[in-house]
Amino acid sequence: MENTFMPIVLPIILSVISSGIIQFLITRSDNKKNITKKIDSVSSDVLKLSERLEEHKATLARTHILRFADELRNGTVHSEEYFRQQILDIDTYTRYCETHPNFSNGLTVMASEYIREEYRKNYLGGDDVS
Repeated sequence: MENTFMPIVLPIILSVISSGIIQFLITRSDNKKNITKKIDSVSSDVLKLSERLEEHKATLARTHILRFADELRNGTVHSEEYFRQQILDIDTYTRYCETHPNFSNGLTVMASEYIREEYRKNYLGGDDVS
């Protein structure tokens, strides 16, 4: 009886095992595709967030520049270190505008020139500020 049972049961067992392996491989392949899609989506989101952060930095630098120039015009005295920070903000804003032509530019041209002029006058004796 063992001999008649094995030829029937063995193919069934092999069929079940192989279909399970095939199903596992298909599922694993689908999971890899889903994981890849999720990674691509996260990468895209990170890139968008990075771009938004850079724009925020430029907007913040613009605000600092305009506020600082207004304070100077209103007679507020600032330290040399604060002036230097504003020069860094001007550089940050200028670089961002150069690489993003659709970003509102030209808003700080006069203010930036005024800050540099005041810095030269007060701390450099008229020398150039880059």
